[in-house]
Amino acid sequence: MSKKFTPEFSRIVNTDEQVSKKEKLSIEASAKECAALAKRFELVSIESLKAELTILVASNGEVTVRGPMHAEIVQRCVTTLEPVPEKIEDDVEVLFSPHISEDDLPSNPDDLEDLSEDELMALLDQPEPLVDGKIDVGEVVAQFLAVAMDPYPRKDGAELPDAVLSEEEADEERPNPFAKLAGLKEQLEKKK
Repeated sequence: MSKKFTPEFSRIVNTDEQVSKKEKLSIEASAKECAALAKRFELVSIESLKAELTILVASNGEVTVRGPMHAEIVQRCVTTLEPVPEKIEDDVEVLFSPHISEDDLPSNPDDLEDLSEDELMALLDQPEPLVDGKIDVGEVVAQFLAVAMDPYPRKDGAELPDAVLSEEEADEERPNPFAKLAGLKEQLEKKK
């Protein structure tokens, strides 16, 4: 029995009940929702998360969710583990379609292994399924936040300790054994 995922920042929009074909919606995560999302994304904190979204319903039933997203987060520096604040400005844009079923999408990462690059790109361009006319725009914004944040945050001026060298630096410092052999060969030839 699988455990059902409950989004920390949930704002359900029922597009079947929209009065007009285009609606504007402002959403903002509460302090409790920010703390729960920070835990999910392994962040020090999320100070704020908000979005100004436009929900546009097309005549074929497809729904576009689009608009700017703003967040202030704090991550750990990958070098020093000190807190690193980051402001994120990104644009949310997702197409949902009632003509796509969740059964049409891969259910686990193993399903993606045998796909060609073209098939993977087509899958990325495919609309998201629209089930019963409902969209959780809070979860959509949370997913865009996860993708937009710096994957390797580094505090200004933070450098790796001297003990940690890149392969190139290590190779530069390590003497070339063939150079030593060439030097020995020259010495032996001079003795003859």
